[in-house]
Amino acid sequence: MPPSHRSRRQSLEMDDFEDDDMEGGGFERQAGQEKLKQLAQDLIGRWHWIALGLILGVLGSYYYISKAPKIYQTRSTLLIKQQTTAVISSGQEDEMDLRSLEAMNTVAERIRRPELMQKVASRPEILSMPGLIPKKVDWLPAWASGWMKDGASGNSQTETVPTTEALAGAISSWTNISIRKGTRLLDISVTHQRPQVAKVVADAIAMEYQAELTGARSDKGSSSMQILTDESESARVRLQTAQNALANYQRALVTLKELEGKELNNAELARRYLPKHPRMVAADAELNAHKTRFLAEFDSARNSTADREYWNTHDKEWQDAAGDESAKLLTARRLLLARGTVLEREIESQNSVFNSVLTRIQESDINRQGVESEMDISSLASLPGGPISPIPSKILALGSVGGLAMGTLIAMFFVRLDNKVHTVAQVERETGLPVLAAVSEINITKVLASIKRKPDTADGHEARKLWHPLLLFRDGLTSTTYAEMFRVLRASVSLLGDEKKRRISLFSSALPGEGKTMVSSNFALASAQQGKRTLLVDLDLRKPAVHKVFGLKRDSHTKGVTDVLSGQAKFEEAVFSETGAENLYMMLAGKTAPNPGELLNSSILEEFLQTALKYFDLVVLDSAPLLAVPDTRIVAPLADNFCLVVRGDYVPKAAVRRVVSLLDHDHNLPSGVVFNGFSEKRRLIGQNYSYGNYATSKYGNAYRYGYGSYGSYGSDEKE
Repeated sequence: MPPSHRSRRQSLEMDDFEDDDMEGGGFERQAGQEKLKQLAQDLIGRWHWIALGLILGVLGSYYYISKAPKIYQTRSTLLIKQQTTAVISSGQEDEMDLRSLEAMNTVAERIRRPELMQKVASRPEILSMPGLIPKKVDWLPAWASGWMKDGASGNSQTETVPTTEALAGAISSWTNISIRKGTRLLDISVTHQRPQVAKVVADAIAMEYQAELTGARSDKGSSSMQILTDESESARVRLQTAQNALANYQRALVTLKELEGKELNNAELARRYLPKHPRMVAADAELNAHKTRFLAEFDSARNSTADREYWNTHDKEWQDAAGDESAKLLTARRLLLARGTVLEREIESQNSVFNSVLTRIQESDINRQGVESEMDISSLASLPGGPISPIPSKILALGSVGGLAMGTLIAMFFVRLDNKVHTVAQVERETGLPVLAAVSEINITKVLASIKRKPDTADGHEARKLWHPLLLFRDGLTSTTYAEMFRVLRASVSLLGDEKKRRISLFSSALPGEGKTMVSSNFALASAQQGKRTLLVDLDLRKPAVHKVFGLKRDSHTKGVTDVLSGQAKFEEAVFSETGAENLYMMLAGKTAPNPGELLNSSILEEFLQTALKYFDLVVLDSAPLLAVPDTRIVAPLADNFCLVVRGDYVPKAAVRRVVSLLDHDHNLPSGVVFNGFSEKRRLIGQNYSYGNYATSKYGNAYRYGYGSYGSYGSDEKE
């Protein structure tokens, strides 16, 4: 019967399949929600970047407020008056309201004219204003600005007077003209860094326009009549042009109609007579004559100056069909009909416009210019009480939002860049396996201090003096939280199933250096502390490390695993009992084998483990890294409890996913994960469950790994 951990993924897949059948698209929605939740948690874990962005945004806002010039605004107001005579009927009131709005917009656009702005720029009171042209803003800090200016020569601060055209353009950019809703008031608003300049310019624009309007009324009447006259003349010219162009095509259009009649007649004769019948021959000749005549008249109309601009754009199309008479005739008909249709519509449209403008002119004459525009200055500008820009509250709000966005983008960048696992949630997400225990990074300084405060006096304490400090089950350390983590692991493994049937526990990792030997050794010590006869076997035959953890040499015992598997020693001869811990026995790797992979034969290993179970309650196997060599994949099917050690802040996510994929392909997924060496910090909130608080690692530490080769892994290491 295969171990139960091999069928776990299959059962999960069956559950997922059933859920998908029942919920349809609910699984995809839930997956999307989980991704968003995970992204939010990752961003919260990097809150310091978001906070830094917010701080920089606020500081940038204050810096902008300190550097940005204060802008003042003031306005003068014009009253545009209209008087309507009683001759216009009440049914035309809507039209008159529309014209009033158009008239107001026309007045506003006329005030913006460059000619008027040049007149304003030429006024003496404008030219004599101090600070008329705003100084450029120096956005650099004072120290940087002074440093850069030290190397500059001739940095004069004297104000230069611009040309009239340049000043007029500047005044136009400072000016905004708006119509007050529901009134006949025009506001001329001027913004400037100096409130006195804004006031003088606003008043000058109002007075200059008033003077211009008064002179224009006396010389050539109301501006609205002139606009209507110009519009009627323009419509008349366009109408006449279209009519002349269409008249140019009349002969060709008449000939085209005749040609179409001949074609219909020819088609009728063709149904009655053969092609060589005299009547058919005569009809064909007459049809060809009409075609030639039509092409000649079309060519004459096309080359006429009346509509030459249009045909210049279609010369290439005509030239392309010149070599083929049929194509030429087809192109001529199509172009002529298209142009005739366009001209007819143009004539109809311009006729309507022209008649409409004439009607409006007649109404104006009947009413004796019933709509007479008159303008009064409603109010002159006053000095502004305070600046309109910058608004500190608005700048701070925008800076804060921008800073938060920038910080969030930086945090998202680092989330995307991070390729290590840091939390229990990440391990479970990457592997799809439960975390049996989370072992934090052990502070070796504290451990050594505890050992010194309470020296070991129990049986075997001499052997324990050689132990690595990270072996925690000794006097002074058994009550620490570090030891408690391995008791949690012991309990989690015991809950995987019936302990009597799950006695072989295997520990491995994806990469070297993830702490699998230390985890398996402490797990064996924790099990032995319960009174179970525990055998710790070093099955990492290429780079064994159990003997180092217990302060021994590789040849401390004459026999080892390689000797037993190769048949050179009995099982009992290779067991090492002087470990320094009661109920703990070890079997070291033994002599260096020329090809350790050949010793790991499934049948030999199964016999080896069955023998071990006769003598011991629990067998703990420390095996080779999975991605380095294939040894563990041979041993794993024989283990009851297969534990994958994943070191936090060290192993790349790709390596974890790769090892799970390999084991899934072998139908031998681990029973769970031991998350080892995480840092207890409080930045990755909400992902740590009950194991503690973990933190992200420093970026930039690269761990080279490949699938199948780890450099010197597997070579005989000198003691």
